[in-house]
Amino acid sequence: MSNRTREFDYVIVGAGSAGCVLANRLTEDPAVEVCLIEAGPSDKSIFIRMPAALTFPIESDVFNWKFESEPEPELHGRVIGQARGRCLGGSSSINGMVYVRGSEKDYDAWRDLGVKGWDFDACLPFFRKMESFEGGRDPRRGGTGPLSVVRSQADHPLYRSFLRAGAEFGLRDAGDYNSGDQEGVHVTQATIRDGVRCSTSLAYLSPALKRPNLTVMTNCLVENITFEGRVATGVSLSRQGGKMQIRAAREVVLCAGTIGSPHLLMLSGIGDRAHLGEHGIASRVHLPGVGADLQDHVVAPLRFRSSEGVSICRQLSTLGRVKLGIEWSLFKTGLGATNFFEVGAFFKSSDAVDYFNMQHEFLPFLADFQSGKVTISDGFQYFVSQMRPYSRGSVSLKSANPAHKPMIRFNYLTDGRDTAEMVDGIRKTLDMVAQPAWARYRGEAVDTPSLNDSDADIAAWLKTVANTEHHPTSTCRMGADERAVTDDVGRVHELDRLRIVDGSILPRVPSANINAPIIMAAEKIAATMTI
Repeated sequence: MSNRTREFDYVIVGAGSAGCVLANRLTEDPAVEVCLIEAGPSDKSIFIRMPAALTFPIESDVFNWKFESEPEPELHGRVIGQARGRCLGGSSSINGMVYVRGSEKDYDAWRDLGVKGWDFDACLPFFRKMESFEGGRDPRRGGTGPLSVVRSQADHPLYRSFLRAGAEFGLRDAGDYNSGDQEGVHVTQATIRDGVRCSTSLAYLSPALKRPNLTVMTNCLVENITFEGRVATGVSLSRQGGKMQIRAAREVVLCAGTIGSPHLLMLSGIGDRAHLGEHGIASRVHLPGVGADLQDHVVAPLRFRSSEGVSICRQLSTLGRVKLGIEWSLFKTGLGATNFFEVGAFFKSSDAVDYFNMQHEFLPFLADFQSGKVTISDGFQYFVSQMRPYSRGSVSLKSANPAHKPMIRFNYLTDGRDTAEMVDGIRKTLDMVAQPAWARYRGEAVDTPSLNDSDADIAAWLKTVANTEHHPTSTCRMGADERAVTDDVGRVHELDRLRIVDGSILPRVPSANINAPIIMAAEKIAATMTI
């Protein structure tokens, strides 16, 4: 590619969960020219489209950035991998497809932090606008939005035992947990359409691709934002060894994600002045909150063997996978059309918390998703996650080279309150597994503590297995305090024509899988940009 310059009204960096939404909404006006830039390739792969193949894009060097943390101080120095999508659709093309809005109290807390217009009542219209829920439209659910949301079937015996055990423990049936109170056990809702993963690429970008005012560029690494003074004028990118300038007449919009957006700001001279100076980068604006306040949901797996043939493991043998693939290819039905996370729960770790702060996700087989190769065996496993961590991490520079990945420190469990809540949540989970509903299928525990273990023993075990739920947020958070990076519509403080719309701007991580809240935020901000 030769050195050249092109100009559009809006330049969007990152075609992920938020970027695809903005590309669609902004180009609804035929007079607006939009360029959407993605570092990765197209998402046209059977391994992305087939829900059951979700491990393949996560393991892929093509579709996943495969970030890694620095050694985590409270996790025995373990390095934690962080999956972030690197293709059209971004993380919505490689995630587990679990659809959760989060508690109304999450959003009301954002308002209470001083972020105006983000209480739940203000967000609800955009949750409704974005979704097409198979249960139909009502005052709290959307029925005609771009994103398809379906209820899982949950008809396997191990799913039914999970739901019964939760009820025997004392959890309520949360029903449509995205419509009312989220606490309790539930059949999971997923972003799947007619047996195919419904990423934001499918839901938002595909319908917009036929518009002549949208240009999509893939396999492009944006190296920095260009400025005239404090006015963002575009971006510089590299593609296939060549350089290119893309100018923005109205705005540059970063949708590069919780890790990518602060990294690009720092490469462009926006961040903590002293830190930038360490890497020879001249400070354009001193914003010490860039890359700070990193939050994520920590997770621990509780694993139990079950009698041979009870779990889905046999159906995932070599022959079973061939059958699965044929049925899905022909009819988009069968196991190929599920994400396997078909039941779950939200509950309190103790009565001391205001509202539910723990999540269960569940699989009807044993699998290690964190290793380089997924191995499957008979059994079942609960994934226990803490929803509102106190620990805070950071994203910072390793070097001034845009091709080098940033430095990531999650600092999981560095605040003792997180460890205490996780220990309580794990103990309650062990109590659920001890319920009569599991008597028929429960076998020996696999590297999992028992109810008789002390809190200290469970905490020690936790630090050997704790990992990420891949839900990072808040590194360019909205607000008006000295650590905030963006205002309540994503505009970067002290700069003009530069906006961020992705998980990095969320003031706090929601009590939810984060894809739905990020899409909602993109819809909400897009509405302010198109008035």
